[in-house]
Amino acid sequence: MMEENKSVFFYLSGLFATYGVIVLIFIILNVLTGDAASGYSSLFEYGSHGFSISTLIQLFALSVIISALRTLLFSDIFIKTMSIIMRNILFFVLITIAIVVFVILFRWFPLNDIGAWIGFIISFALSSAAGILISRIREKSENDRMDRALSKYRDQTPQE
Repeated sequence: MMEENKSVFFYLSGLFATYGVIVLIFIILNVLTGDAASGYSSLFEYGSHGFSISTLIQLFALSVIISALRTLLFSDIFIKTMSIIMRNILFFVLITIAIVVFVILFRWFPLNDIGAWIGFIISFALSSAAGILISRIREKSENDRMDRALSKYRDQTPQE
């Protein structure tokens, strides 16, 4: 269920922002390694010359999954029952599972290539850890801000 002040356009803008970031990351990867990865990865089917419609649709589907998980895990239901650090860990674990499923289904890289799996795990773990750390710092900052606002409110409210 949508929260009161958020319309469908809020969720769509988040979806397309996620898609834009993912496509931008893959554009950079394509420029750097597209020709070398051509024939090795279905993502870089055309080398550094671009992406197939199939690849763009796969990246959009991944964006839909990420946006849906973000909407679900950071909704009022989970905010009341789970700390932000736990929500972020669950978020990244579920995204990792989704990406692994995509790797297998769409042959993003050969399943028997240990180097590709190690590279994926390391890069995703580093980006996930950075995201979790940033979220934790943000949560602490927001908690401190709320504590200061509550103290200010208490100071201004007459005591009975």
